[in-house]
Amino acid sequence: MWPRLEINLSKIQENTKVITEIIQQYGGQVDGVVKVVAGEPAVARAMLAGGLQGLADSRLANIIRMRLAGINCPITLLRSPALSEIAQVIEYTDLSLNSEKTVLAALAKEASRQGKTHKVIVMTDLGDGREGVAPAHLADLVAYTRSLNNIELVGVGTNFTCFSGQPPTLEQLRKLVELKEQLAQGIDLLISAGTSSTLHLINSGQWQAAWLKQINHWRIGESIFFGHDIITQQPLANCWQNACLLKAEIIEIQEKDPFGDQRAKRGIVALGTQELGAGSLRPISAGVQVLGASSDHLVVSLTKDYKIGDILSFSLDYQALLVSATSPYVQVICIKD
Repeated sequence: MWPRLEINLSKIQENTKVITEIIQQYGGQVDGVVKVVAGEPAVARAMLAGGLQGLADSRLANIIRMRLAGINCPITLLRSPALSEIAQVIEYTDLSLNSEKTVLAALAKEASRQGKTHKVIVMTDLGDGREGVAPAHLADLVAYTRSLNNIELVGVGTNFTCFSGQPPTLEQLRKLVELKEQLAQGIDLLISAGTSSTLHLINSGQWQAAWLKQINHWRIGESIFFGHDIITQQPLANCWQNACLLKAEIIEIQEKDPFGDQRAKRGIVALGTQELGAGSLRPISAGVQVLGASSDHLVVSLTKDYKIGDILSFSLDYQALLVSATSPYVQVICIKD
């Protein structure tokens, strides 16, 4: 069946190992984020084999998928729990990121009913514009969380880049460290601010100050799957950039003259935005240039001899991987070298 998304588990494991060892040098623990491949259990196991302490996902359905596949490591729910999912959050996850008192109260009530203690990290917004309370309201949220039975406050956190597109700065991280120091009150709280975009600060040599060791909880996904610095798009040393490849079939080849000055072979590949979303592809196959896509057709220019039925290979950006891994029209295959 084509198109086919091939995920190389050996390369995912190696990328995980390299990145985890880098972060551990600075005293951090790493959760591997598997949401981009819908919590695929084989990928989760490869990441754990690379040395992770735990896994993380934004979708409860993905977490349940991993649990039913027998994955028993600690798993964090990254997206704030929905009230309609509270019972399953307590049943299937160990920790969740939170910013709403109503949700925290519901988690406490359900944790009590199930006879469990649920761990939480409370989130503040330091400029990304997505989840989290304003820094001025963090102390109140921390105090409220500490007052709840069956809830254990284990850290404070923030998010970068995902909504605003802006990379984190040392000033933002320093602000979070200062907030934690004001709120800890003798409790050893995690600071969860390490993401693939934060990894750029290490990769660019900016992770030098002693206080940065307090950033000790990392949530890494994109850099593991792509093996690059997501801010500069430059390869990370000793990492693979082709762990995920999308392969699809040529269904038409015609000579066309769209620009009036040359004749070129145009190919149509059985692949479109239903498989790619707003993402983009880069051809791995020689002599291929992507010209654009409609819902069901990918149009390419061909300067090599291809024939109908040939399979072309492409690397993906994050959005294309996210959509292709969850599209019902794409077969996901996990391979090992």
